[in-house]
Amino acid sequence: MSEYSSTIVGKLACQKDTYLKNLASKVVGCEEVPKTKKTPAKFEVELEDTVLFPEGGGQYSDLGTFKFDDKTVPVNYIKRDGLIAKHEIDCPVSVGTNVDVEVDWPRRYDHMQQHTGQHLLSAMFDRRNLETLSWYMGDKFNYIELPRRVTREELDEVQAEVNLILREDHKIETITVDDKSKADASLVDKIPDNYDVSSGVVRVVKIGDIDTQACCGTHLHSTKEIGAIALFHIQPIRSTNCKLFFVCGDRVNKYASEAHGVVKMVNAQLSCHTEDIEAKITGLNQNLKETIQRERMWMTEVATLTAAKAKHDLESKNVVFVYKAEASLEFLNAIAKEMGDLPAGKTLILACGQGATGGAIMIIGDKLDEVSAKVKDIVVHVKGGGKGRWQGKVTKWDMGAAEALETYALSL
Repeated sequence: MSEYSSTIVGKLACQKDTYLKNLASKVVGCEEVPKTKKTPAKFEVELEDTVLFPEGGGQYSDLGTFKFDDKTVPVNYIKRDGLIAKHEIDCPVSVGTNVDVEVDWPRRYDHMQQHTGQHLLSAMFDRRNLETLSWYMGDKFNYIELPRRVTREELDEVQAEVNLILREDHKIETITVDDKSKADASLVDKIPDNYDVSSGVVRVVKIGDIDTQACCGTHLHSTKEIGAIALFHIQPIRSTNCKLFFVCGDRVNKYASEAHGVVKMVNAQLSCHTEDIEAKITGLNQNLKETIQRERMWMTEVATLTAAKAKHDLESKNVVFVYKAEASLEFLNAIAKEMGDLPAGKTLILACGQGATGGAIMIIGDKLDEVSAKVKDIVVHVKGGGKGRWQGKVTKWDMGAAEALETYALSL
């Protein structure tokens, strides 16, 4: 048994002081995790204490570094194993080694803005009897799951309300309760089952008089530090539920900058001002619909003529090959429809596409097994099948494959 012991999750240095960026600690344990077919070997390190937050409460694990023995080693992931934080690194480190631990601070601060912002946002929906059923922190967008779909008017109202609270600068504090019997039972019930509350602690995050929640995560000291919250779209899920996508803090400015860049690019592509984009796209969509209709009309016309020629050629040949490099499977189907049932002993090979974009091959008529086997020998990147009609997808046309198919057809 190690002569050293580790601080339990709930009382970690990163949870006591969420603004602490580095810490001198000591290695309590190091266990190798064997490599698999998909992952190399790694090592899970247990420390006396840490400034690196283990994933939990919807918040990502921190990233950071260990410095020891004149080496700087990246910490790739931190997980909670029961009450213990375990740090994943790529090399072993001996028990008792002194380690300087440093957190990736910009990333951590971003997570704090998102997580504290989520607490505040959920509190606003709680006031409207809309409980947050779950939440997710993404690299770019976050979302909360609500029990019903909300309207744009409701979102605008909540967004205005929450941003007013940010400007009012409410204090945020975290209270640690060692005896769970002294904690609010409704808060204790929300703690994950795999966290032993009887041996651990209950952490309660309070945002002024606005919200009180049990939470293991790292949070800001003031709502003012969140800066801003932007609510985006909803995505309907599971019957009446919806996901509401949002961003907080510096991500709001980043998103505004990125969105502005996209708008300017669209302005240039469409040769129009921002206020004219919607009308321009509507016009382009209408033009596209009309173009597609005209294309289908002419495709049907050409397919009818091609089918007529194929029927004529089949009067003197047993096999006819039709290849249109620029055509689509829809064109082949139109020809097949015009052809109908072929006379006994007659076969039609249809093909489209070219190069790396691939295409399709269709065989109708007699001797499907024999002809399709030969086709697959010639066009090696085709896979297909079928009864009464053989159809295959060509993932790639090799140089000369179409010509070889034509030569084969002529040989019959």
